[in-house]
Amino acid sequence: MMSFPVVPRSLMSAAICLSAVLTLMPQAARADDLRIPAIRIVGSSSLYTMTTDVAERFGKGTRYPAPVVESTGTGGGFKLFCAGVGSDTPDVAMASRPMTGAEERRCAENGVELPEALPLGTGGVIVAMAAEAPSYPLSLRHLWLALAAKVPVDGRLVANPYRTWRQIDPALPDLPIQVYGPPPTSGTHDALLGMILDVACHEDPAMAAQPLKERLATCEKLREDGVYIHAGESDEMLSRRLLSNPKAVGIIGYQVLDQHRGLKAATLNGITPTAATLSDRSYPLVRTLYLYVKGAHFSRTPGLGRFVSTYLSDPMIGPEGRLPELGLVPLAATARQAAVQRARALGPGI
Repeated sequence: MMSFPVVPRSLMSAAICLSAVLTLMPQAARADDLRIPAIRIVGSSSLYTMTTDVAERFGKGTRYPAPVVESTGTGGGFKLFCAGVGSDTPDVAMASRPMTGAEERRCAENGVELPEALPLGTGGVIVAMAAEAPSYPLSLRHLWLALAAKVPVDGRLVANPYRTWRQIDPALPDLPIQVYGPPPTSGTHDALLGMILDVACHEDPAMAAQPLKERLATCEKLREDGVYIHAGESDEMLSRRLLSNPKAVGIIGYQVLDQHRGLKAATLNGITPTAATLSDRSYPLVRTLYLYVKGAHFSRTPGLGRFVSTYLSDPMIGPEGRLPELGLVPLAATARQAAVQRARALGPGI
């Protein structure tokens, strides 16, 4: 009878354990990757779709998880961003306007060093409606008279009496004034007040005759009688409401025209919003879109530098990049390069 050497039990156990470790190593490595914290991004609804697209591509093309993107509005995003430093606060804020002085002070009070505003490109604020809706040859003055809480009538400031567009101007459609728009936490809402109502109000001769205190208290106040309807932070939901209601118009970002072919835009002061009129700023409601990145999080959040580098790259925001397909109007090459240089000064990996 043939005999075999006896393998000590301890050696056999060690071999089994080693085999198990070798077998499980790929799964363990993947589990470690899954435990990598995701980059958290909050802010502007105008940048939500674009940033989500970048985040998904970043997640597929790197070992890092796709960043979590939340549409909170620019103001709401800055509030969260400036709440402090740490894993329970966002790494990045998307913005359709620069931070205000009050927001910068909130950041400083909570230990967030003043972040750099990194310009991504140009966007616009438009008055959108369903493609089958009538044409609206609008001006800033028309919008002010339609949406202001008080307007001058016969030399006196009165509660807004206008119920149809034609009451404002015979050239406009004979339809009720029904305007969907963003809430006060949105940068587009800020643009509505500051770039439309305030400008048209102060240019009006009857308002110029009013005491300055009265003008300051009146010019940026929206009517609250149901004509202006807060439609939430989601551009997608606002777009759907316009598509289902051809009698309504909406105050929204230019990028929705590329995302919803069933929408069109009104002319404003005789100018149609296009990539060309936004780029040369002949269209009156043009704004720069930004990323704000928390410098202290470069060493805390894995992949943050690489994500910022990806976002600012030519394949994303350059003239032939992905985001212009989604409605971003690219910056000039020198401006894009300057943004990359500012980003590199913030932290490693860019």
